Amino acid sequence: MLLRNFRYAIRQLLKAPGFTITAVLTLALGIGALTTVATWTKAVVYDPWPHVTDPTSMRFISATVLGSEGYSVHWDAFQFMRQKSRSFSNAAVFTLYMADLMLPAEEPRTMTAGLVSSNYFQFLGLTPQAGRFFDANADDHAYGAHDEIVLSDFLWRERFGASPSAIGRTVQINRHAFTVIGVAPRDFSGIFGGLGESAWMPVSSLRDLSADPAPDPLSSEGLQVAARLPAGLSDAAAAAELHTLAHTLAAEHGDNPRYSHWDLNLRDAAHFDRGLFSAVGQQLPVLFGAAILLMILVCINIASLLGQHAARRRREVAIRTALGATPASIARQVLLETGLLALAGAAGGWAASVVLSRGLYVLLPTFGIPLAFNLRTDVRLLLFVALVAVAVTVVCGMYPVRQTLRVSQLEALHEGGTAVAGGSHKRLGQRILLGIQLAICFVVLVCGGLLTRTALNVAHRDTGFDPNGVLTASFDLSRSGYTEQRGLELESQMLEKLRTAPGVAGATITSHLPMGDYGSGNTQDLAIPGYVPAKGEEMAAVTDFEGPDFFRTFSIPVLQGREFTAQDNATAPGVAVVNQWMAQRYWPKGDAIGHSVTVNKRNWQIVGIVRNYTYHSADNVDPDPILYLPAAQHYVASPRIAIRSRTTADSVSPLLRRAVHDLDPALPLEDIRPETEVAGDLYQFSRIPAELLAVFAIASLLIAMIGLYAVTAYSVIERHREFALRMALGSTRSGVFRLVLRGNTLTASFGLIAGAAASIAAVRLLRSMLFGVTPFDPVSFFAAALLLLFTVLVSGLIPARRAASIQPMQALRSE
Repeated sequence: MLLRNFRYAIRQLLKAPGFTITAVLTLALGIGALTTVATWTKAVVYDPWPHVTDPTSMRFISATVLGSEGYSVHWDAFQFMRQKSRSFSNAAVFTLYMADLMLPAEEPRTMTAGLVSSNYFQFLGLTPQAGRFFDANADDHAYGAHDEIVLSDFLWRERFGASPSAIGRTVQINRHAFTVIGVAPRDFSGIFGGLGESAWMPVSSLRDLSADPAPDPLSSEGLQVAARLPAGLSDAAAAAELHTLAHTLAAEHGDNPRYSHWDLNLRDAAHFDRGLFSAVGQQLPVLFGAAILLMILVCINIASLLGQHAARRRREVAIRTALGATPASIARQVLLETGLLALAGAAGGWAASVVLSRGLYVLLPTFGIPLAFNLRTDVRLLLFVALVAVAVTVVCGMYPVRQTLRVSQLEALHEGGTAVAGGSHKRLGQRILLGIQLAICFVVLVCGGLLTRTALNVAHRDTGFDPNGVLTASFDLSRSGYTEQRGLELESQMLEKLRTAPGVAGATITSHLPMGDYGSGNTQDLAIPGYVPAKGEEMAAVTDFEGPDFFRTFSIPVLQGREFTAQDNATAPGVAVVNQWMAQRYWPKGDAIGHSVTVNKRNWQIVGIVRNYTYHSADNVDPDPILYLPAAQHYVASPRIAIRSRTTADSVSPLLRRAVHDLDPALPLEDIRPETEVAGDLYQFSRIPAELLAVFAIASLLIAMIGLYAVTAYSVIERHREFALRMALGSTRSGVFRLVLRGNTLTASFGLIAGAAASIAAVRLLRSMLFGVTPFDPVSFFAAALLLLFTVLVSGLIPARRAASIQPMQALRSE
């Protein structure tokens, strides 16, 4: 019986290819969107790292420094926490590190590596694919005693041909010998928030990775801390203990201004302060809400399509009932057809989600580092898709089953049994369902409009500098064995070569590019002679180190004084430049030029004031005092280089490569790209939610249009006798045309009213994501209403024309 019903269901679906294709594609769209969001949620929250044991128990710890969150943790704070804590004894440290890999007969290659504590792999519960991991009990402070390296599977296969002989081989990292001891499991790329790592080295090798290291480099290295919560311990209790430990440690260092307003914070994977997990995690609730709303639209639409399909088969159902078919068998047949549609839609949705999940990579900024999200489909995702398909079958199948079982056998068999008015109560229910669909669309459109307006406001905000025509790159002299003296000489010679090259309008070096991510937030304590800080006032400023002509290269106006020149070298007096915000804060009378500031126990005389410009993110409106010091008076071992071209940024790339090769052929250049791309990475964070929600908005409109068209078209078919009588009694074709559209207009009005009410609650959730626009922005609401009305009008045109073209005599004769 089941097999016979199955074959019959297949035949029925094949007999109506238009209906079947529309239903399957609609289901695939909704299930694909929901599964894609579920895949990214798994990749950020529940199973972000392949092969890691119990990833949901892992938490990350960051520091609050001078009242600002998101800072790294230093080694002494980590040791104090691990020794004194009852909850965080099982912890490890790690950080991202750019290293130069040199193999025989190959050019040097810059790779993204991880500097980790010796217990890192054991803490994660990993098993080596080949060789071994670091000794978990090794002394991380025994510098140079364990210069070993663990390769990722990707690096092992790409550079070593997956050869087992790679284990035990010596390689050059930053021109220092390291021994390969193992290979990490396949697909494991570290836990740095979605940024992929190619290899891992112990923090005890930190001194050997630099040509001119500090006596204890680990004491000042910014580290990320990962810990596991014991079973039964809540996040709130763990965070409370962490705050207590932080306050105790700060009290022990009461004479150190760095520990003023200092704290430790607990984070989960979705709010990890490094990498991209935090940026993606903030979008997941909004995307899940949009995906669920889209799925509700899909279910309403499929139920309407199935109801219309069932109504067309009323006569068939009546004949089957007359021949002995029971209501249960009829209901089973309808549910089986619905299940087949849901199964086909689930398969298509899963396939679409596989493509879409990886396609979302293009929306994320990379910062020149490979991305590593765990987007593999596993059993949980397949079960999720199956549960959605079952839910769709039940939800969408109930309405057509109810409608089919309520059909009167006598009415269906009698050709003229349809009422002239055509079932007004039934049409009212359909219109309410359509109104709900339009209300959901209105909510998504308003939210999408607000986020789009936010992205436009961020993109068109004046940044205060000109990125066009500027090429940027970076290099690290400490990794290449340069001491401070040799490094300063190379930087000076490089700038001189570039400035005299044809087509170059300016060249400079900097510790932080405008709107760049690397090097930002370098906060230094400062003192200002004669300035008495208010009670609780933090005396600190973001400090950058710039080469000569930095401000001219980026077209940043110097408002007073001068900028740095080649004469501001190591033998000259210390000079500084400040931005407008800093000048106005500490010298409100406008006499900052000639005054001095004290940083790192050295006095720096202010020689210039420059215009405020967007330092990091374009959506940040907080006034940031910034202090600029000459790079020649404060050595920058890993600078960013910027070249302004007289034509295009890419045209000076060969000049840069030639200049570096002439000075040191073994010095690798990294991240060569225009400044517009550097700034574009940060613009991307404001574009991501707008772009994703725009996809949901378009999909919602398409589904609503299909549903509105289907219901309107079916209503025209159902009411064709009514329209024939109207025209026979004198109604014009234009009158019938307007009558059909008027029904859609009333539905749209209901949808707009309900959608506006729902939007008031929905937009409150977006308040923290908006910039330069209020949650109840009239432009967004008005544009959403217009777009929705246009959709209603378009979806009703064809059915309205069909109703107006009915031939009265032919329609009445067939009845």
